Amino acid sequence: MSENHVPQQSRTSPFTAPASAPRTSNGHERLLTPGEVAQMFRVDPKTVTRWASAGRIGSIRTPGGHRRFRETEVVALLQELTMEARGY
Repeated sequence: MSENHVPQQSRTSPFTAPASAPRTSNGHERLLTPGEVAQMFRVDPKTVTRWASAGRIGSIRTPGGHRRFRETEVVALLQELTMEARGY
């Protein structure tokens, strides 16, 4: 699979977005690791990191330099790709 390819999701996506933005116990939005995002898109974590480097998905850096992804942004992208795959 090409590193610049954002996959199209199947018609039966196993992920359903929550009605409101998920929050941690301290009230901040949940951040996902590249591995967690990769599981949602069924790709390798390095692919997620490449998407972030290419600007295809937003990320933030931890103080240690690791990438994290806002869950709401990831869910929105997944829904968008799912809708495109379904022809909406």
